[in-house]
Amino acid sequence: MNPWMKWILLATPLALTQCRSSSVAPIGTVTPDGNDNGNLAHGQGNVAYEAPPHTFSARPHPPRSRSDAPPPNLAALPKMVQRMDQCYGGSGGAVATGGPRGGSPIAKSPSKPAPPKPAYKQVKYNQSTSPSSPSPVQTTPVGGTAANKGGGGIAAGRSSSSDYDAGAAAPQSPPPPPATQTKVAGGERAEAKREAPGDANMSRLEKKKKDRGRDKAAEATPAAAAASMGEGQVAYGGAEDESSVAYEPMPRLDAEQYSDWGQATYLSNDDTMSLSSAQRVIFAIDKFLPVPLEHIRPHELLNYFSFETAEVAATDDFSVLPEIAKDPKQEGIYNLALAIRGRPVDKQARRNGNLTFVVDRSGSMSDEGRMDYLKRGMRRMIGELKTGDLVNVVLFDHEVCVPVENFVVGRDKPEALERAIDKMKPRGSTDVHAGLTRGYELADRGYQPTYNNRVVLVTDALANTGNTDPRTMAMVAKYYDERKIRLSGVGVGTEFNDALLDKLTERGKGAYVFLGSEAEVDAVFGPRFISLLETTAMDVHFQLHLPPSLRMNVFYGEESSAVKEDVQAIHYFANTSQLFLSDVMARGGKLRPQDQIMLTIEYEDPESGQKMLEERAFSLAEIEREAYNIRKGRLLIAWADRLALMASRPQPMGTAPIAGAWIDADGWQQCEQGKADLRDMSQGMNDPEVTRVVSLWDKFCARYEQPRNPVRRTPASQPDGWPGAR
Repeated sequence: MNPWMKWILLATPLALTQCRSSSVAPIGTVTPDGNDNGNLAHGQGNVAYEAPPHTFSARPHPPRSRSDAPPPNLAALPKMVQRMDQCYGGSGGAVATGGPRGGSPIAKSPSKPAPPKPAYKQVKYNQSTSPSSPSPVQTTPVGGTAANKGGGGIAAGRSSSSDYDAGAAAPQSPPPPPATQTKVAGGERAEAKREAPGDANMSRLEKKKKDRGRDKAAEATPAAAAASMGEGQVAYGGAEDESSVAYEPMPRLDAEQYSDWGQATYLSNDDTMSLSSAQRVIFAIDKFLPVPLEHIRPHELLNYFSFETAEVAATDDFSVLPEIAKDPKQEGIYNLALAIRGRPVDKQARRNGNLTFVVDRSGSMSDEGRMDYLKRGMRRMIGELKTGDLVNVVLFDHEVCVPVENFVVGRDKPEALERAIDKMKPRGSTDVHAGLTRGYELADRGYQPTYNNRVVLVTDALANTGNTDPRTMAMVAKYYDERKIRLSGVGVGTEFNDALLDKLTERGKGAYVFLGSEAEVDAVFGPRFISLLETTAMDVHFQLHLPPSLRMNVFYGEESSAVKEDVQAIHYFANTSQLFLSDVMARGGKLRPQDQIMLTIEYEDPESGQKMLEERAFSLAEIEREAYNIRKGRLLIAWADRLALMASRPQPMGTAPIAGAWIDADGWQQCEQGKADLRDMSQGMNDPEVTRVVSLWDKFCARYEQPRNPVRRTPASQPDGWPGAR
């Protein structure tokens, strides 16, 4: 390539980020105070960077008009089918005839997966794993070397449910991977893209990005993508599928070494209902269990805890509350917090749901009261349903059965749904793939264009029967997400397969929560149930625009990049908010209050599918303050950092889930230092959640036995002792 062309391509992204903002003083000119601007361009020394005020022009958007969901046409919804005897009867493996649309309510999992009927090459994966030792990974400056990454495109359109072949059997294998249009039973359907395995030693974030890179390659050249995939690759699964990221400040470099001043950056904290790691960490601390390093995900802690937010205007879908304050420990660094809140939605205003609950009833669900949690939650959920909601219940163990299909709230007697829940009992082994595939097939067959079409998977995800490859199941989730059927994952049990559920909900762009206590069960299936189901914005991208006086130093979220395709779009769930916390470096070491920042929010309306955009611009003068959100964000990141440090220590021998059982004098000492630091940071914060975080640290440290001060004894020398003993 021509060297000049390379320079133009490299310079274009930076130029585009400043296309709607004011220009800065040209480098090499003399500023009014007589200083050479060439020396000030990088803020050298203690001399302040000087240039005209940098402002942004936020694009206006048309007002959003929202109203309550229209009443459903109950008569037009499919007839309910019950199969209680087949699913709960003594025969167990009996196969019953399907409902009006055909299909078998019970499908035994074959010992070997049956080959797919559609004409595409089936990719087989090795089931072996290769554990790797997770280690802290230091964040890199924006604009650094990136791994092979790809973009997540907008979900493909889908055909009406009337185009689906009513007599088609449930698919037993993943949908076709090539990204081509194929005629299926009278309707033209978008096929899923091929997905290949990755390196088992990669970090969780690197693997996710590499997966998306392969998807993008498959879109462009399916043959080349297929050629790049080999058989016998290592499968993902277990703790080796991810590693924790230690959010340590970057070493302070000379300002002139940076070239990304004023660079616009895409930011992501994952979906707003990605909460499981925070819930699992809290559960482990409360039970005196080990806290695996890979479960400590700071961005999910920021999602889990609440922050101050601004009211969402009636004409908007989002509100933004920005704050910036000087970092107390790093010179020239400022903490920037953006509290983003989605529009509120209540039960009356939410869309009706076509909800398919895929429920694990395998033998492992009898442990730790997992089935009791599940049934408690589903009973609680009945009260959150509204007239017109369509409900399917799919049970799976080593077999799959559908006791209730097409139950309609307000039309059918609730006893049918209650009886299906009450009769659930653990049995058999676990074929997650068969249950998930059957659930998606039902949701697809009963697809309602104006409804929220969603599969809710409730499981411990300990797959041991049938197709157990997480990537194959993730392909199914991704395929149906593109058909606008979303996935929410609910994990139960202390040892549930976090890697599997995280990958499924990542590919299906869904909510992911963990049931660790009755209080969490009641919240997830009670007042937070609407957040588990309803989205207010789809395929959301957040882009932060900085003036030339600032640069992104550290982002405490999941993903950040100057390239949009490097950051996966997320879904924003109803009644949720997020805090984007970052450290920005000030050019010349001081903040310029006359400059502005701007946040661009691009998304898709979940009801109309229309592309939407909202922008907010703020002057640094109006948002500079020692704000509550920044203090709370700092404390949570400090808590996560200290927890990661402790989790990386070797586990003492003979540990038990009780207080004082861990004998590690150095660990106890580090815990004591952490107590003092966190209590200092929490001074003056009258917040029950802050109190809870500090108490969680105290509870975590209680597992360590306080070391005893040794008493040294000096025995007297005996006169009749042997010479060699003296």
